[in-house]
Amino acid sequence: MHNFDRTLTLAALSLMVLGGCGKPMDRSGREDATFVSASMAGAPAPAGPDRPLASDLAVEPVSMLVMFNRLKTPDALQDALNKKPGQFSHIDIDQDSTPDPLTVAARPTDQGHAFEIRARPNSGEFVIATMVFDPEWSYLGHYNGALGGGASTVGRPLPATPLSSPPVAAIAPAAPAPVAVPVIASPPPAALPAAGPAGVQAVPAASAQSPGLAASP
Repeated sequence: MHNFDRTLTLAALSLMVLGGCGKPMDRSGREDATFVSASMAGAPAPAGPDRPLASDLAVEPVSMLVMFNRLKTPDALQDALNKKPGQFSHIDIDQDSTPDPLTVAARPTDQGHAFEIRARPNSGEFVIATMVFDPEWSYLGHYNGALGGGASTVGRPLPATPLSSPPVAAIAPAAPAPVAVPVIASPPPAALPAAGPAGVQAVPAASAQSPGLAASP
């Protein structure tokens, strides 16, 4: 019991120290209004359609799961969040009186590490919050939506976008193997009878012509 209390005390001190850090800047150079610095107490969330969906997610306890339970992969954190539905989230986008299942995706960031927490009701998959950790996995705060992609509210849940996957090299179809055509040997040409000298014939001695060789016309 003492160890558990000590862990919570250390977590509270860490979050209060981190809460003094400034907010990250958006693309225009101003503080990003969707970023909530790490702290144990924050401003009350607005009511109505502008209420951030992250307000119904126990962001601080989830950050402790990552830091102190070493759930530093999307799959490990996702399994922990869904082990007891409703323990860390009361998000019910499709309003079926059942907490929506949660999914986790890692997002690249120059601040260290970022986990995008999503809800997956029957109507699709929506971003809830993006939690940011420094390179040593200390919690810095969270965005009320996607990393640099705007807020996700009760009135306008932000659809999740798939992570970019590496290009797959196209594989050309294999060329068909050449069909072997049997070669049929042609019969050798028939030998022609040897021809004697053309137009030459022997004249018998008893003929009316002079004996010897005579050319025929």
